[in-house]
Amino acid sequence: MLKKMGIKNKSKILKVNFFDRGGISTHFLFILFFVFLIVLQIGVSFKCEDTSVRIRKYEKQIFDLGMKSMSLKTNMMGLYKRSVIENRIKGSGLKTSDKLPYIIEKN
Repeated sequence: MLKKMGIKNKSKILKVNFFDRGGISTHFLFILFFVFLIVLQIGVSFKCEDTSVRIRKYEKQIFDLGMKSMSLKTNMMGLYKRSVIENRIKGSGLKTSDKLPYIIEKN
């Protein structure tokens, strides 16, 4: 029985002609609340889109920094080669040792 009353009351509100006598003034708060919700939804949508754009921008920056990091690691690995080090110090008078390193072991 309560369900039937609730449905009737809802349909009565929706069928009210707002241009009749007092239609707009009696439902002014409802109209104001509805407009407020629409404005709120628009604001949230814009904020969400802005956040989405910023996330995509930061993801691109992270990807670019990752690629730069891998490139730098590759270049550094090339600089650790013995031949590269020998070529860099060639003019300074230093020479590579022919003796094997002596390993000290702790008992």
